[in-house]
Amino acid sequence: MRPLGPLINQEESVPKPERQVLICANARPPGHPKGSCAEKSSQGLFDALRDLVRERGLQDRVMVNRTYCLKHCSRGPVLAVQPDNVWYAAVTPDDLAEICASHLEQGRPVERLLMPDIPWE
Repeated sequence: MRPLGPLINQEESVPKPERQVLICANARPPGHPKGSCAEKSSQGLFDALRDLVRERGLQDRVMVNRTYCLKHCSRGPVLAVQPDNVWYAAVTPDDLAEICASHLEQGRPVERLLMPDIPWE
């Protein structure tokens, strides 16, 4: 049996992102005691951040993804930036430009939005 060659031409490969932003999009039924990020407009946050990353030319360096529960429901919407292991709480659309400029472009987390050191919910 002949060995398989590379599946992608290295010159045409997609660059590996430096950072991945995970945005919780978990939804629970209305009135659930834990609440959810989806009921706090996390889908709109995802759409806005994805567009902002493109507008700022960061799409080759930053990957923006929706995810399910990130276990801090009461502090949502929650964003996690990896591999930095930086967690943001109660993010609003007004915070996204600052997150892009400070953290995603310059590697400096936005202190005022950091998740407090609390137990997982």
